[in-house]
Amino acid sequence: MKKGISRRNFLRSMGIAAAAGGVSLGGLSRLSRLSAQGSADLPRLVYLFPGAPQPDVQRVQDALSAYMAERIGATIELRATDWGTFDTQIGLINASAESYDLAFTAPWINNYYTNVNQEYLMPLEDMLPELAPNFWASLTPQTWEAARVGGSIYAGINQQIFVKPFGPYIRTDVLEAVGLGDAFAALTSYEELEAIMAAVKEYVDQDETLTHVTYNLGPILTEENWGFDPQLPNSMLVVRSTDDSAQVLIYSQTDEYRQGAELIRRWYQAGYAPSDIQLWTQMDDAWLAGQFAVRVSDIVKPGGNAEVQARWGWAVTSKAIAEPLLTTGGVSATLNGISSISANPELAVQYLELANSDPVFYNMLCKGLEGVHWEWADEDQLLIRPANGAASFGDTGYAPSTDWMFGNVFNSYYGDASQVGAWPETAELNRNARPSPVLGFTFDGSSVQTEIASVAAAYQEFANPLGSGVVDVDEGINNLNQALIDAGVERIRDEMQAQIDAWKSANS
Repeated sequence: MKKGISRRNFLRSMGIAAAAGGVSLGGLSRLSRLSAQGSADLPRLVYLFPGAPQPDVQRVQDALSAYMAERIGATIELRATDWGTFDTQIGLINASAESYDLAFTAPWINNYYTNVNQEYLMPLEDMLPELAPNFWASLTPQTWEAARVGGSIYAGINQQIFVKPFGPYIRTDVLEAVGLGDAFAALTSYEELEAIMAAVKEYVDQDETLTHVTYNLGPILTEENWGFDPQLPNSMLVVRSTDDSAQVLIYSQTDEYRQGAELIRRWYQAGYAPSDIQLWTQMDDAWLAGQFAVRVSDIVKPGGNAEVQARWGWAVTSKAIAEPLLTTGGVSATLNGISSISANPELAVQYLELANSDPVFYNMLCKGLEGVHWEWADEDQLLIRPANGAASFGDTGYAPSTDWMFGNVFNSYYGDASQVGAWPETAELNRNARPSPVLGFTFDGSSVQTEIASVAAAYQEFANPLGSGVVDVDEGINNLNQALIDAGVERIRDEMQAQIDAWKSANS
């Protein structure tokens, strides 16, 4: 963080952060203002997030506001914008000091670390224990460390699956047809999946709809599959999960990377995946159409099979292979921060308490209103169904389907009977996962920005072909490593190592 007067105090002194309700948020979807009687004069919190506007949002917003009015003396305005433009729009809002109170942030959208460095978010570590005590106590001190930057916590962590036990998913009908259910359930490595892939290939060759075993082999090289904690996207810089000294390695120089690349090459040459590199949207469409049978590496979690079936229409069976590892990236994947120029930061923290520790409020935010958008299928099991005979939740007028964005997923009602019990199981996974030796560390790349951009370009050019299996492994790895070195990966590694050593010393 920069020294001197803070952005928040500067803007307040200039009068920019006045009136939480009168500032235009240009380009963001405008949702109607609160109209609930008796609440209009209370402070209104504005929450910005990506998503599709819901037809019944005003009705839900009014109910949320009435609930909040009784408990914290504030109301809420939900402002959604399309996923494709959210980054750009909130960037403009922050840069022009337009006022809001809460916003969804993450390393992958509305970048959390950029927001911290630009002083767009408010430090919360002093307010959370006092104003959101249940939320604060629901996470271990070790877990809260993952949201810390420069000693401060700038966002509330949404509880969901923090760990990434990657493994394959296979269409259940295909697995039953090849008769290898027991072998699949016993998998302990990706090499052991090879015999199942070969059997599925024989089945595919006789099927009129299936075209390939799988559509993308690249996820096998995901760092967590081989026991590493990735430290910077598209850089190949990792720390081995069992290395307490936390030495930074170049992933493509490890034996594990070569092992994964050789497996991908064999599978590509065996015809398990298309020769053309497809866009993810194309691949998802092809899965929906029943053209592929296996997703070689995805996060395997309690209730995950039901989620895949709901999204892509096919019943699946899955098996985790990667060890669950608690990493900074996994914990900080979904966050909600408070604007540094919020007119009501204390109320915003109290909102986080409701969204993360009050199941009634949280499910109203995520699912809508009982009897209007959902109804109980089995209240004892917290199982709900679309209200009034609707075919799906999407047909009820309110179904954001982003519970993970709004708060603590473990308080969510189940929308599918096969998911019942998934939340306690997932929470147990989080609790029992081995922490990475660099849990809580975040890299400051400001001194090597040129090298980071060059390394990312080299990664895209030379790593992607290895992940698809279309190049010889020896030649491909040699070219990749040389390109990374030429781009400056060693300088980034040295800077990262120095920061990790300093971080470890300060937190010993």
